[in-house]
Amino acid sequence: MSPLTAVMIAPLIVWIGVFLYMLRLDLQVKELKRKQDSTK
Repeated sequence: MSPLTAVMIAPLIVWIGVFLYMLRLDLQVKELKRKQDSTK
């Protein structure tokens, strides 16, 4: 594996992690909103 490949793969893994974190956070916010709406 060339050094350039490693340089390209590392940020890709970081961005995938950020995307998955944001997706999970969005699902949690939607769940909290749904719970809040059902208590009104």
